[in-house]
Amino acid sequence: DMVKLAAYAEFKSMLDRAEEVEDQLLPNELEMLHSLGARYAEPLTPDPFDITALKVIMRNVEVRKGFSFDVKKDAGRVIDLPRVKD
Repeated sequence: DMVKLAAYAEFKSMLDRAEEVEDQLLPNELEMLHSLGARYAEPLTPDPFDITALKVIMRNVEVRKGFSFDVKKDAGRVIDLPRVKD
């Protein structure tokens, strides 16, 4: 079906763009990218969750470009939320 093939082609081109910036990805993003690459090696209709995950990875790369964030030197941010007692 052409619609499914078009969705796959669009997703695959997003995957290719993400692979081009692999050196800028954090370890968990890299793991997700490799997992998606393996899952979509053959044409199949992209899962909405996978599309979102890939978009988030790409957005994160863009966001980090605006900051001097070195994935090799700077530790990941820890958000310390106060504990709420039940």
